[in-house]
Amino acid sequence: MLRAPRKSRTLIRIQVEFQGISEDASIKGKGYTLDLNINGCRIESATSVPRGSYVRLRLAIPKAPHPVLIGMARVRWVQAGSFGVEFIQRSAEDLPYISQATSESNRHVAAQALQPKPGKAPCTVLVVEDDPDVLHLCARTLEDVGCKVLKASGSSEALQVCTTHGGTIHLLLVDLVLRRPVLQLMSGHEQYPRVHGCDLIEHILRIRKKCHLVFMSRHDEAALSTLSIEVGGALCLQKPFSREDLLMAINQAMAGPPMVSKVLHSGTVKRAVNAR
Repeated sequence: MLRAPRKSRTLIRIQVEFQGISEDASIKGKGYTLDLNINGCRIESATSVPRGSYVRLRLAIPKAPHPVLIGMARVRWVQAGSFGVEFIQRSAEDLPYISQATSESNRHVAAQALQPKPGKAPCTVLVVEDDPDVLHLCARTLEDVGCKVLKASGSSEALQVCTTHGGTIHLLLVDLVLRRPVLQLMSGHEQYPRVHGCDLIEHILRIRKKCHLVFMSRHDEAALSTLSIEVGGALCLQKPFSREDLLMAINQAMAGPPMVSKVLHSGTVKRAVNAR
């Protein structure tokens, strides 16, 4: 399985002091970080810093007991008013504080991205999950960030919702392996068939034409293959997952193009942000 690219858009600005030496002169200045992660960051500053130079950083990360020091960072690119650095020397003791700051920022960004814009309807998500506890977790998390949630416990219910719901369904959050109900009345022809998640999407796309998509599953790619389930190029969120994992996966899916029928069965499974 492929790990889907994680796009960091850290909005929390962290004060940073930097100093170093270039070929021409010494470097010393202050600024604010953007896109902070454990490997580097972008720094907004009025101080001119040459590309390829090396600097030491002092980060004032909130909740850290002391300033986080980056012993050496290389300036990889320079733009007007900002530059990007790659961390070369950093303390293992400080990594948890950097990770925490990145995690909180990404969670904030994901929630903000899903909130309705002024004058526009909220993002509508159809959650298809046969486990009531997971269904409740997903619905509650999405409702907390302003999404409108439609719920279905199986493929038949999901298809009925897609047929009868009058508004737009922006995103599908679908369990890949959907259990059949213990008691099921059989008829000669079912209007809404019982199918697994990947086949369900094909049925939905015939009704809705296009939707953003995130799959959920407890199974890895090998186990899904034994069940004859092929996901294609869709994003798959590995269970169990946290509220943050869910928001980041949905934000990641919404940032890309929606799924259409001809796209779903091409390519390979992408692992979501909590891929193990």
